[in-house]
Amino acid sequence: MKDNLDHNLVKTIILISLATGLVGISLGSIAASFNLPIWIPLLLSISVLAGAAEFTFIGMIATGTNPIFAALTGIIINLRHLPFGLSVSTFLEKNFLRFIACHIMNDESVMFGLSQNKPHLKKQAYWLSGLGIAIIWPIGIFCGFCLGQNIPNIDAFGIDAAFPTILFALILPLLKNRITRQRAILGATFAMISIPLLPAGLPVLMSLFALFFGKHQK
Repeated sequence: MKDNLDHNLVKTIILISLATGLVGISLGSIAASFNLPIWIPLLLSISVLAGAAEFTFIGMIATGTNPIFAALTGIIINLRHLPFGLSVSTFLEKNFLRFIACHIMNDESVMFGLSQNKPHLKKQAYWLSGLGIAIIWPIGIFCGFCLGQNIPNIDAFGIDAAFPTILFALILPLLKNRITRQRAILGATFAMISIPLLPAGLPVLMSLFALFFGKHQK
């Protein structure tokens, strides 16, 4: 008989999903402050389901950027999904559900999936996290848009900082591995150095170059 996910892990996934909803509130409020119609952030939250790309897209079109260029920038930001897909392909379904699994693929679902040590647990964690965020993210954006029309500066509450803080706390155990720790530090360095040189959203991609270092170390 196959075992199920640990109850503490399930609670953690639920909390992360709720935290994602809080970030969605921030994005929705930003869209409202730019006087964008509600259908734009809501459609993005359902079809794209990638916070960094959505923040970038909304910010760019709000400042007058061509929507096509803004969309291309979002695609570049989401290039990290290529290695994500290669990582999770080993334990996801091989049938039509694979297309849904690809749609709900995000930083959190991949992280929780790969953190498990058995294929069926990897799949359970991935689906629970992916579906949780896919449901709560649009709800958060809708609520944020409604609040943004009445609260001038919702970012003053620090909602946008909650999500990366939680993610950092979750990856801390992985940093016990020396190679992982070295690559994480190097990747963060690459990203920080490139911030003044690249448009918003692209510096994080520079951190991927850290993967090429230390791969022959034991």
